[in-house]
Order: sequence, then structure tokens, then C-alpha cells
Amino acid sequence: MVDSRERPRKRRRARLSPLTVIGELLLLGGLGVLGYIVWQPWHTGVTVTAKQEQLSAKDSAGWDKKAEEAEQIPWDGIVPVTATPAPGEVFAVLHAPAFGTTYANRIAETTDWWTVLNLDEKGIGRYEDTQMPGEPGNFALAGHRSGPLINSFREVMNLRVGDPLFIETADGWYTYRFRDIEYVLPTETDVLNRFPRLQGEPGKDQIMTFTTCHPKLAGSDERAIAYSVFETYQPRSEGPPAELKKLNPTMKGTQAPRGDSE
Repeated sequence: MVDSRERPRKRRRARLSPLTVIGELLLLGGLGVLGYIVWQPWHTGVTVTAKQEQLSAKDSAGWDKKAEEAEQIPWDGIVPVTATPAPGEVFAVLHAPAFGTTYANRIAETTDWWTVLNLDEKGIGRYEDTQMPGEPGNFALAGHRSGPLINSFREVMNLRVGDPLFIETADGWYTYRFRDIEYVLPTETDVLNRFPRLQGEPGKDQIMTFTTCHPKLAGSDERAIAYSVFETYQPRSEGPPAELKKLNPTMKGTQAPRGDSE
């Protein structure tokens, strides 16, 4: 028997208007931008910073082990020149208390973005035509100040005249003293000269130069150039400089002279 009662008709789904689709896409886009704004500073300021500190500590431990295994030769008082590394090779660590109490960031050879500067396990690169620590001239480094991956020189404006900067290598510790900062156009490459902008006495002084983009959050129309002058060297056998351990209480005393204890 056929049921003569009409079956309820299914409601047709209303068509989405173009304005509705655009509105939803804009909402999703806004949420994505907001998520990025929250994630980016957390990633570079917390995750990458912690990773750099861990990797730097690992480098220190490895250099200590090699020093302990090598023949113990008393330091002759001559500041050693760091050996020129291979492209992309990590050869030093920058300790900059002015950037943060426990700040430590690895330094590698070359300023190529995808070999060094954009990698969260590296981040600071040496201009290959400049000098090495211990060599008279200009030890010039580059690092990002803003960006999504790593901001090694983000706090360069925290530097004040006289602030110490420490370069740790397999040989030992090079202490530099911050002198001044200037802003130049990207075309003013003379900041990479052996003795840039009268920052040192040719053939004698050792200069360290930081280069990074400026303004901080608004592009790269200019470059911020920070100059420091070499002050002292301390061999690895003596451990980190006392000034660094005072400014960074978490700094371990790495290798100490045999027979001595802190």
C-alpha cells in the first residue's frame, strides 16, 4: 500500500555569497597573522636562545676536552691568531652580557644566509675577507637583527661604551671593549676595511665590527655598525675571564690550570 502522505522535503543548503567566503578567508588570515606575531618572538627569543646556549656549552666542553688531551705547553704571552675555518664551520662563540646575562651565540665562517645567518644553530657569520681574532685589523661579523628564524644581533642597541664582549675559541678567550656605533647605507662597505673609519691604528690594533640591519623592525634601509677594540687575551687553560663569570653567574669555569681549584 502506498503512503499518500507527502514526505518532508529536504531543505536546500543556502549558497555562500562571495562576501561570506571573503570574510571567512580574512578571518583565517587574521588568525594566522596573530599566531605568527605570537610565535615569532617566542621562537627567536626563547627557543633559539636556549638552543644557542646549549650548543655553545657543548662547544666549550669539546674544546676543553681537546685542550686536556693535548700536551700542556705554558702560554708564552703571545696572543694566538685563530686558524681560518672552512666555509660554514663554527669556530667561535660570542658571549655578550649586554645582550642578555647568559647570551651566547656561535660564530661560523661566511655571511651567506642559508649557510650561516638563517640557521638557528649558527646565526653569526664572519666576513671572509676580514681578519681573525688575534690578528691586527678588522674581525667583522654579520647577524640578523629581526626576522622569523634567528636574531643574533637583536639587542645591539643595548651596548654602552666600555661594555665587554668575549670571543671564545678553542685557543682561549679574546676580550673586546665596545667603543661606538654608527648608521650607514648598505653601499658603505668601507666599514669592512682592515681599519674602518679610523677605528684603530693600522698594523697594531685589533677591531671587532658587528654589522646588522637598521631600523630594528622596519626593513633594512640602513646598517647599524658597532665597533669594539681588543683588550686582553686569556688562554683556555685559565678558564673564562673573571669579568665574564661575574656578569654571567651561570658561566662554568671550564678548564682550569692543573693543580688549581676554584
